[in-house]
Amino acid sequence: MKKAFIAALLATVSSAAIADVDSVLHFTPTPFKDIELNCERDKQITPKRSALILENYALMAANNGERVALVTLRNGASGQRIYNQEHIVAVLGDCSRVLPHAFELRLDAREQRSLQIYFGKQQQPVLQLLSGE
Repeated sequence: MKKAFIAALLATVSSAAIADVDSVLHFTPTPFKDIELNCERDKQITPKRSALILENYALMAANNGERVALVTLRNGASGQRIYNQEHIVAVLGDCSRVLPHAFELRLDAREQRSLQIYFGKQQQPVLQLLSGE
């Protein structure tokens, strides 16, 4: 009985450790960051026009397919604005486009802030981010 319990406990611990490894985010290269991609697929998904300026971003991925971006955004308007997931679009490796998970960001005039935005589990890597500036 004791041996069976220990074996079950070890199996649970080892499977939990494997699951954690698969969900660890790591930075991914961004070779298409400053290149204009001319993809033919899913062009109808575009970021909402705004004064949001995408200053910089770094892409991250996990082995389980989770896609995340660490972005630095700036309000280019002269007044306070609220930005959300409609203002940023990710271009994926198969040239499809996806919006991030819901977020809301209130920025004062010319204010700049960094945050993580999530794109969920995707089979394809994120190639670049687009904003409606």
